Amino acid sequence: MSDKNLRASTFTADIQIPFKFTIIHGADPDKKSKPQKAVTKSINLTGLVFESQKMDISGFHLSFTESTYGRNSLELVIDFGKRFGNMEVVGQVDWYERKNTLLGHAFTVGVTFIDVQADALALLRQFLKQNRTLRI
Repeated sequence: MSDKNLRASTFTADIQIPFKFTIIHGADPDKKSKPQKAVTKSINLTGLVFESQKMDISGFHLSFTESTYGRNSLELVIDFGKRFGNMEVVGQVDWYERKNTLLGHAFTVGVTFIDVQADALALLRQFLKQNRTLRI
C-alpha cells in the first residue's frame, strides 16, 4: 500500500449516517434479502462499520452463504443528505464481532467496499474531507 493510500485510509468519519442494504446470495445473485435500514458508526474510503442486532436477516447471513460458505455481498445505498445525496456501492462483510449488551447481544460489523464507481468515490472523498477524524 502506498503512503498516499495509507494516509487516506487513516481518515475516518466517526459519524452516524443512515443507509439501506440488501444482502445478495453468494452462490445465486438472483436471491436477495429484503432491504434493511441501518446507521454507520464510522466510514472511510475503503468501507464502513455498523451495528446489527443479528447476523441472519430474512434467511440470509450478512457475511456468508450458509450451505456453501461462499461470500455474500451487500448492495448499499448511503444517504449523505441533501448536500451530497446518495452513494450506491457494493461491499462484503470483512469482519464481525459479537458483544454483550443490556438487551442481550449485538454485532459490530465491518464492511469493505468492493465495487466503487469513480463518481461515488469522489463524493465519499469530499464528504470525508469535511467530516473526518484523524486516527493515529
